[in-house]
Amino acid sequence: MRLLLVLLATALSTSAQTSAFGVKAAPGAPKGVTNVVEEEVDNSVVISTFREAPSPATKLSRTFQLSKLNKVGFTETTKELQRLFAAFAAQRIVDGSPAGSSKATGHVTAVNYALLQDLGDNRFLAKAAWPAADSNEILAAGVDTMAILLLDKPAKVGDTGKLTSMHVGTVSLLFTANYSPLVGKRLTLRREAFIECATLEDSPAALQKFVESVNAGEELSVLTYEQATCKKCTGLGFTREPQKGQLDKRIDCVDCAKTGKLSVACETKFVP
Repeated sequence: MRLLLVLLATALSTSAQTSAFGVKAAPGAPKGVTNVVEEEVDNSVVISTFREAPSPATKLSRTFQLSKLNKVGFTETTKELQRLFAAFAAQRIVDGSPAGSSKATGHVTAVNYALLQDLGDNRFLAKAAWPAADSNEILAAGVDTMAILLLDKPAKVGDTGKLTSMHVGTVSLLFTANYSPLVGKRLTLRREAFIECATLEDSPAALQKFVESVNAGEELSVLTYEQATCKKCTGLGFTREPQKGQLDKRIDCVDCAKTGKLSVACETKFVP
């Protein structure tokens, strides 16, 4: 993806190196005679991948068969199809591919931001906030957190707003700070990175097109988090520990936080 290549290039410079002038005595020059020489100041920006965006480990797999839709005895209902399609649309990035969209390679989320520093090529260091993903292993919540954003359109430092973005992982940023109180400091930061994107429209027309694509043989699936019975406590919310000469001791199940249920990643495949 073009945006990924721009953001995660091993070494990207937003501008040519600039110079500051200093005063230094010329070798062999008479005492009191000085020459003006250039001392290079490195203002380059280098962004490199530190940790790629994690992918959820699918624990459940199931099939949604369109030919069974709303038939007695089957779970394939219009309501369930609409729910799954809403999740599907939120995981598809609108692009220039023949299909018009591609499956997101990272978690898609809303990000509130305030731009702190322009890193060039529509890349910005920002104070940002975003909600946690369904699994903290995928993306923990960010609150007033430094992050790197790649925007679709030019912007300026100080701009604030909210955007739909795809998390692309943790990157290492080497740059010269241009914001208070660190102006002029050469820093290396490791921060979460997000790319602004547009997701597929969740509408009746888009759903109809989706159904037609599945019936035409296109292989499509969606990842959701579903409630499943906790195996450790078998859904009771607690386990029993035998006690000699006494009733079994009840121990709260820490795996499911006493609920008897776990949220697990489930891949649903659509078939005609």
